[in-house]
Amino acid sequence: MDRRVHRGRRELRALALVGAAWLVLAGCKTIHEEVEPIRETTLTVARSGGDVTLSWIGVRGMYYSVTYTDARGAKAQWKLLPDAVNVRGLATGEPIVVQDRLPAAQPRYYRLLQDAKPLVP
Repeated sequence: MDRRVHRGRRELRALALVGAAWLVLAGCKTIHEEVEPIRETTLTVARSGGDVTLSWIGVRGMYYSVTYTDARGAKAQWKLLPDAVNVRGLATGEPIVVQDRLPAAQPRYYRLLQDAKPLVP
């Protein structure tokens, strides 16, 4: 019985070596990709009755989209604000301003999405 256990371990070790050799021969390799983080951008929201002005400081070449929801919480459904999809930053440091309109008593929550590529809705 002692020989069987010893033989089983040898077979397991041999199988592990064969698996490692297969991985090396198959050309597995680790790829390191450096991604530059997108800088933090603050969305400013100003409201007067039903008129809402949203603004932020843009970066040249970046694309911005504003999403909104009328209810907060984990199950909130975020929708794209129609006039604020793929707004392109034309100059770094310049403000970008978009408008929204809704009934004066209705709450609405916004968030800003930004990427180096246009959003595909």
